[in-house]
Amino acid sequence: MIDILILCLLAQIPDAVRNEPIAEKRYQLALDEAARALDSARQSDVTTNLEFAATAVEFALESLEAMGKPGYKNTKNYKKIELRTREFLRRADQLIKEASIDDRAVLQAAYSRINAVHEKVLEGVMSKKQ
Repeated sequence: MIDILILCLLAQIPDAVRNEPIAEKRYQLALDEAARALDSARQSDVTTNLEFAATAVEFALESLEAMGKPGYKNTKNYKKIELRTREFLRRADQLIKEASIDDRAVLQAAYSRINAVHEKVLEGVMSKKQ
């Protein structure tokens, strides 16, 4: 069931973002979409917007990895995504605190997905060539 939801949310990523040929622009556009989703989460459905933001962040990481450079060689872009995901984590945490008890489990799952991306980015930057 969750896989179907993720596929539906991935389909919501605008074609302009998914079809961007330059990976560096593609990950930045995906992060911008995640930021927009978090901005609108307070006015409309928090769960859907936070899930979409998590999907967009995961897509941004996939786009960054598609550039073919490891984190220790591409620190500029990895640092940008690290800063943005850290900001998204703070905002998502605030949304979780403001949400009802019933919604918190789903929101916490989306928060965990964003956190997993953040940790993977940090691991990529901090790792050394083996």
